[in-house]
Amino acid sequence: MIFGKSTDTSGLTQVANLSDELQSVFDQAESKYELVDIELFFVFRCLPEEYERNSTVRHVKKENVIYFDMVVSEDRYETLSKSKQRYALSHEFYAFLSEKIQKYKIEHLNAKQFIADMGMWLREIGWLQTEEEAEISEFEEKYN
Repeated sequence: MIFGKSTDTSGLTQVANLSDELQSVFDQAESKYELVDIELFFVFRCLPEEYERNSTVRHVKKENVIYFDMVVSEDRYETLSKSKQRYALSHEFYAFLSEKIQKYKIEHLNAKQFIADMGMWLREIGWLQTEEEAEISEFEEKYN
């Protein structure tokens, strides 16, 4: 399994920086699932709501790639602290990935195990915090 990532953001938010935090998660997944012959490519878009752009997924069999194009609201994110953006992005990313990956029959991939592993690895990097943990992180960010 190969992972790739790109971003499309204006710089008014931390989405591009936060998506960079996923590299160690992608590395662990590539290592554990090296026998799975597919690429998962994620595009993190933080766009104004006026664009009316929705998240999409498409499988390009010729390229053997599943493209996950995830869109979040710039209008909403620019009002949030970095900690709150991480909280929101991590939960949106995990829900999006969990729902969509199950729609594909990928040879040698147990989707339920993959989703569980991703959840564990995301927590290891400080993603998927509870709301209370995110509040504490925001407080620490503000006063440290």
